Parts: sequence; C-alpha cells; structure tokens
Amino acid sequence: MDTTSGLEFPRYNLEAEVETFFESAPPLRISNVVSEKLKEFIERNSLSSDGRGRRVVCVTSGGTTVPLEQLCVRYIDNFSSGHRGAASTEYFLTAGYAVIFLYRRGTCQPFCRSLPDDPLLECFESTNESNVQVREQHAEAVKRAITKHHAAVADGRLLKLSFTTIFEYLQMLKMVAISMRCLGRHAMFYLAAAVSDFYKPWKDMVEHKIQSAPGPLDMQLTPVPKMLSVLRKEWAPLGLLHIIQVGDGFKNSFREG
Repeated sequence: MDTTSGLEFPRYNLEAEVETFFESAPPLRISNVVSEKLKEFIERNSLSSDGRGRRVVCVTSGGTTVPLEQLCVRYIDNFSSGHRGAASTEYFLTAGYAVIFLYRRGTCQPFCRSLPDDPLLECFESTNESNVQVREQHAEAVKRAITKHHAAVADGRLLKLSFTTIFEYLQMLKMVAISMRCLGRHAMFYLAAAVSDFYKPWKDMVEHKIQSAPGPLDMQLTPVPKMLSVLRKEWAPLGLLHIIQVGDGFKNSFREG
C-alpha cells in the first residue's frame, strides 16, 4: 500500500477524481454530530490557560473497508489492529497535545494496550447476582486505563471519532482537516490508518447481497484518489503532516505554507 504515490498527478485530473469520489459516497449519517463535536473541540483547545493555543493532532488508526453492496454483506478489508495509532495517541496526550483520534470501530484504543483482548469478560468477575468487580490480576491495568482516559476527556484533550468504510474515513478526515485549518501551524496530522487503495463507487453497487453463481466473480474497482495532496494544499495547508506506512515505519514529514 503506497500512501504517497500520485501526489504529483496533474491538478485537473486529481480534482476530478476527488470530486467523483465524494459525489459517489453515501452521505455521512452523523455529519451534523461530528461537525458540532469538532467545533467545540477546536474552540476549547484554540486557547489554553496560558493564553496560547494547544497543538492539536489528528491521529488516524485502523483499516478501512470497501463495501461491495449498498446493504453491505460482503466487503474488502484493509486489516490493521490500530496498535500504532492508539500508542501514538497516548504519547501525544502525555506530551500535552490535544488529540482527535479517528479510528476504525473495534480496533485498539488508547490506554487499553495492556488489557486482554476481551477486557469486559476477562478483567471482571461476578461477586453476586447484582455486583461485579475487577479481577485482582488486572486491577492496576484497568485503573490506569480508566484514570488516564477519563482525565484526557475531562480536560477536553481527547475526541474520538469512529469509522468503518473508506467513504466514512475520507469524509470525516476532510471534515477534521477543514475544521483544523484555523489552527494554522498548531495543527498536525499523524496518518497511521491502513487506507484502501481501491473502492466500488456507490452507484455501481448492487443494493442487496451479491448472489452466488457458477464461475468466477468479475468485479471492477476504481482507484481511491490520493487525498494527501488535497489535504496539504487545500484542506489544511499550514498543518504538519506525518505519514505512516505499514511495514515502513515513519515514511514522511513535511509542512506546507
């Protein structure tokens, strides 16, 4: 997966591809809720107690899916545990940043990396018919996770937004970037998500489950436009951008403007 190829496409081609992608995407159902949360978060962190704005970083984490039907049953998945994004979010919070954590539903969460895979069932036990308690061997890890998470949220420095599909991810990344534009050089993007390289345009999908049939399934996918160029030139031109590639570690860092 090459997240940097295509940055130098002719402008008119890239613009047309980006416009086609967003026009083909189903409307984001929670766009109003996301917009309100972003507005409140940015306003709260644009001025800190010392009169200077906090640095705000958008950390993306986990992999995107590509639905193959409108009422999705089958999909193509870019697998990612989200461990790197969750860990990076913890480090940014510790360093004093405010973090917008844009993550795949069901992937690793900040402060939960030391917990078992199924923390609800493995960390707790029933004491009687109406009460549960933390198992002794997990008590410190659970307490630490809850304390740090609640402190970051209560301080207004952690906003979590979840996605599943490539359509949700790129629509929300665009909303986040445009909302952070006002922060100028106090904005950062740390892109650790495993983003799909190809997608099925919504209008080309069948509505219901693709039916089984003899022979191979013949399907044509469309390349996902390389949005990084648009992000750094239009959505948030002054923001610092870090790109993480699976298997390559730290890939790139640059600032525009």
